[in-house]
Amino acid sequence: MGPSGLCVALPLLLLAAARLSVKACSCGLRHPQEDFCRADMVVTVRFASAPQLNTALSHRQYEIEVVKKFKGFEAPGAADPKLLTTPAQESLCGYPPEALHAGQEYLVAARLLEGQLYVTSCSFVKPWSSLSPAQQLGFDRAYATGCGCQVQHCLSVPCKVEGDTKCLWTDSLMSSGEGSQSLHLACLPRKNGLCSWKSLNAEALQPRT
Repeated sequence: MGPSGLCVALPLLLLAAARLSVKACSCGLRHPQEDFCRADMVVTVRFASAPQLNTALSHRQYEIEVVKKFKGFEAPGAADPKLLTTPAQESLCGYPPEALHAGQEYLVAARLLEGQLYVTSCSFVKPWSSLSPAQQLGFDRAYATGCGCQVQHCLSVPCKVEGDTKCLWTDSLMSSGEGSQSLHLACLPRKNGLCSWKSLNAEALQPRT
């Protein structure tokens, strides 16, 4: 690509990143299944380097090593992302660098931008070991089967489910959103086409055959 091509591509990349930041920063509480279904790519990674400041884009970038692949590799030959990008400033919804530790395995549900993982402070980025066994099973395979269902947020009581493919999420009434539905349940389809909460218990965490 010549200098003129770079001059065109850079503003477009900045605009796309800005739009993603605005959208991500407007997010509220979400069930982990929603983060999985909305993400372009879901992986576990280890951070291979300290963050590097990209002054041209006002972003921090981390070199990453992909450990587990859960979503976003359906296309033949899909390449592992090598970088994770976030806005440089926390005021612009950048993910705080002190929250990420080299060598630890993190679950990342991210947008994919120019072949890089893109996250903000509202993205689902958590140590894999901190997830409940049910959440680990959900990201591993269960949440993918429920992306045709919808988690309906209960914002005030009384509330009721508004459709056959919706599951009423009452954890949204809690300040953290980390209740039993988030920690142990997934909204999954039944044989009759309806969706309902299903328990993802530790006993179900068996290796795929």
